[in-house]
This record gives sequence, C-alpha cells and structure tokens, in this order.
Amino acid sequence: MTNPEDHTGTQMGLDLAVERLFDGRWHMIIGASAQRSDAYAGNPGFLVNENDWGVLGELFENPNAPVVRSCRQFAERGYIIKWSGGFVMRGGFHVGAVARYQDGQHFARMVVVPDLNQGPEAIQAYTRGHSRFTFTFTLDARVEKRFAIGAAGGIAIVAEAFNLLNNAIEVEEDAVVTREFRATTAVQPPRAIRLGFRVDF
Repeated sequence: MTNPEDHTGTQMGLDLAVERLFDGRWHMIIGASAQRSDAYAGNPGFLVNENDWGVLGELFENPNAPVVRSCRQFAERGYIIKWSGGFVMRGGFHVGAVARYQDGQHFARMVVVPDLNQGPEAIQAYTRGHSRFTFTFTLDARVEKRFAIGAAGGIAIVAEAFNLLNNAIEVEEDAVVTREFRATTAVQPPRAIRLGFRVDF
C-alpha cells in the first residue's frame, strides 16, 4: 500500500439559510448553496463509485484512466435551492410543502477506443464538469388532520404526495459516443401518494 503523490483536491461551498415564523401559525425556511469541487476521481465515468475522490479504482493503475483526472465530483451539484413552509389551520389541520431545485450531475463524454492491445478502452473526452445532465425540481406536500384525545394524546390522519407535479425530468443520459449519445436513460421517479395514521400518547 502506498500513498500516491499529488493525490489532492479542493472542495468549497457557500450555504445560506433564512427561517421565519409568522404569528405562531405559519413558518417558512429557504436555503441555498453554491458548491465547487476539483479533485481526482477513482475511475472514468460519472457514478458514485467512479467520479468520487478517494474511491479505489484504476486512476493510478491504468495509464489511460488519468487522461482527464481532475474534475467536478459526484456529490457536487453546483447550485441548490430548497424551500419549505407550513401552516397550522383551525380544526387541527396542518399543511406543509417542500420544493427543491438542484443543478444536474456532472459528466464527461466517453469515447470507447477499440483495437487496443488490452481490448476496448473507455476514455473521457474532456473534464467532468464541462457538461451536466438536466436540472431537477421536485415539489412535495403534506396534509395532516389531528384529533385530540385527552390532555396530551391524540390521533392523526396524514396524506403525503412526493413529486406532486409528476415531473419526469431526466436525471441521467447515455454518455458514450454512439448514435444514442445524450439519450435519456433515467428520469425522476413518478408521483407517489402515501396515506398514514399516527397515534400520540
């Protein structure tokens, strides 16, 4: 086991959050972050076991792997904005919502070079971070109706909707240079509705 030289990287970011409670019944919080990373990746590709700093891989073993090794990392999403709010209504109703925007994941165009002595080899055409997948946006909502029982107990019926707008924004593309280059390979999960029952005591 050795520690390769120059295996360094930088990660920086700025977070901002503002929270406000209005007249004890309505609350809101909004947060935003800007991120920037520049580090080595363990393997070619954009997945968590490829485009991440310090993962075991072929970076220092395969001379074709570090062609473009310094890059924006898997966990870095550039700009992220989150908002949430809730309102306590009369009659035991509580309504809330959460919205989130984030930039798309970084990736690089991959070229599969055939007819090498060791067989076909996938090589990055440029640095990960020069291209991104599409941004994502989700809106989740929750409605709760509570029925008080006694001094401190009660029951509640809860309805939650995830991806309320049923967005189908792509989250992944085919990064290999073929006729299907940049074709959508994965989209956001569809709308999901969950009903629940809670007992407080």
